[in-house]
Amino acid sequence: MISVIIPKNIHLRFRSRSNDDVVVKNGKVTGTLDKRAIGAEDGRLLDAIVQTNGPTEGAKFLDEFTRLSIAACTSLGFTTGIDDEDLSAEALSEIERHNAEARAEVQAELAKFGKDGRGYEARPGRTPKETLEENIMVILDLGKQAAGNVAKDELNQSGNSNAAVGMAISGARGSMDNLTMMAGSIGQAKVRGARLERGYHQRVLPHFKRGGLGAPEKGFISSSFKRGLEPTEFFMLSVSGRESLVDTAVRTSKSGYMQRRLINAMDDLKVYNDDNLSVRNTANRIIQFQYGEDGIDPSRGVHGKPFNIDVVVDEALGTDGPTKRKDEELS
Repeated sequence: MISVIIPKNIHLRFRSRSNDDVVVKNGKVTGTLDKRAIGAEDGRLLDAIVQTNGPTEGAKFLDEFTRLSIAACTSLGFTTGIDDEDLSAEALSEIERHNAEARAEVQAELAKFGKDGRGYEARPGRTPKETLEENIMVILDLGKQAAGNVAKDELNQSGNSNAAVGMAISGARGSMDNLTMMAGSIGQAKVRGARLERGYHQRVLPHFKRGGLGAPEKGFISSSFKRGLEPTEFFMLSVSGRESLVDTAVRTSKSGYMQRRLINAMDDLKVYNDDNLSVRNTANRIIQFQYGEDGIDPSRGVHGKPFNIDVVVDEALGTDGPTKRKDEELS
């Protein structure tokens, strides 16, 4: 069906996100079309259609592909629910074991630090306390990664029957990290890249003892979104979520002002049609001897290059791109 809407002059070979070879030749397609084929930033097939046949043909392909996808979902059905994040009892106990080991390692590191940190090996340019916090962050991140790998392996076993995993792998919506936080455990809540510090006197919340530096006291969340968070975990996750909201608002205004200044600074620049495609202003002064230092139009180039040499060679020779030899596959 997809072959009907792809122009016949497209000749392409690439690897999809699900790690299989996609070959497009004479309008025929083999392999999986996902975000790497029609995505906004990394859409190899969409880029090839626009560069070969122009933006009008690219828009037409997107419209027809969208209609075809909606019709397929309507007739076959596509839905996701909370049971897509179900894990076996063995996987849940394995995740809890990894979290418990991370908490125990943090306590061991605190015991090594002692009361005042004397004799504790500090990194160059860091105080013993800063080194301790960095070491604890590494321990907790490794613990979250181990727990997340258990959840990922379990979810990947469900394969095509799990719609949430299908969306994450294809790049339609979400990621495997989102799914591991829903099914496995959330991990360390961070503010400015470090564990939570501010709150009450010598503690983040009044639910903990003063001076406590363990994993739960400073925002390590063992629970998952599916199982539900403890009240203290919920509050600490909200603290780190607030930072990202504020950061987004500030970044939007700063980048908007930066764009406005750049537009105003460059509004009198023009690419001249001379041998080197020089950039000049209204006074005919040369600002750049060659546009972009390479003379390539970014909207027509292929990832910084003027054209894809592999496609040109394949079209000339009638080949399908590089193929793996048997010994390469075995190694």
